[in-house]
Amino acid sequence: MLEVENLTKFYGDLRAVNDLSFRIEEGEFGTLLGPSGCGKSTTLRTIAGLVDPTEGGIYLRGDDVTGQAPNERNIGLVFQDSATFPHMTVEENIEYGLKMSGFDPDEREKQITKYLDLVQISEYRDHRPTELSGGQERRVSIARALAYEPDILLLDEPLTGLDRVLRQDLRNEIKQIQREVEVTTLYVTHDQEEALSMSDKILVLNNGEKQQEGTPTEIYDDPSNRFVANFVGKSTRLPGTVASHDPPQIDTPIGTVPTDTASLDGFDPGADVEVFLRPEDLSLADAGDGVLRGSVTNVEYLGTYSEVLIDAGEGIQAVLHTSTSANVDIGDEVALTFDPSNVIVLEA
Repeated sequence: MLEVENLTKFYGDLRAVNDLSFRIEEGEFGTLLGPSGCGKSTTLRTIAGLVDPTEGGIYLRGDDVTGQAPNERNIGLVFQDSATFPHMTVEENIEYGLKMSGFDPDEREKQITKYLDLVQISEYRDHRPTELSGGQERRVSIARALAYEPDILLLDEPLTGLDRVLRQDLRNEIKQIQREVEVTTLYVTHDQEEALSMSDKILVLNNGEKQQEGTPTEIYDDPSNRFVANFVGKSTRLPGTVASHDPPQIDTPIGTVPTDTASLDGFDPGADVEVFLRPEDLSLADAGDGVLRGSVTNVEYLGTYSEVLIDAGEGIQAVLHTSTSANVDIGDEVALTFDPSNVIVLEA
């Protein structure tokens, strides 16, 4: 449905995007994920026609739209600042785009009612944006972008500036709305939790280049390189050297780490690697049974679980997610264990 082919964008001597290619299928929810300045918004704005690419092409439904103006692409846009018209009511904000798209009065009324109901702000249709909360104003932007039924919906960090609870509520609503109207969607965020919870497909970007493309499970459980492993989720990170394939194990500064045969595919004995252990894959063990040992330096209560930081020595900090009922205090000496099949091994 959307295809980006060999996209490159320079701003003077600064290369914002480098030879980026990907495809979002009909009805799919895709996300561009990466740190600030990695090229996410530039890519989105190029797809929208707000930025001209230096090289490459943009295709919608198989048509080359690279040279088309934004209003010729049938794209819905939601920005992080909402960009509503403060002098218009909620209804007038939505109607404005419908007028520009050629909807007659009866069609406009039907679409306004439908999408205000969808985003649950029908009772505010006569209010101005300045009379709304931040979350309500974002809903207006989403309704306005969807009302003329675009081929694709583009959202550029639309939850920025909202408190955590409201962000969680709105991200769930956005995904529910997307499923209900079956609109192809491309979402931009630097928030890993948003990307993992909302997306069908994630593209991780860094320095304008694609690092990995895949489902949320693939990105989190099978990162392609150290950047992805570090950026998407927390981990205990250990530098190491492949000790042997039989048994499969890795020597690290704090001891030998067992793994499984599959994780060592492509690595010869003696190869330098980096080991990643996700916090939920670690568990507390009896003092004599643990693979990793250390002293607890912090315990952070996070509601449904506690995050425990452990000084394992040699400059290595282990991160453990455990039950809030676990009896762990700062200063405790603990031992950790894990299933060798959960060890992530990447090139150093």
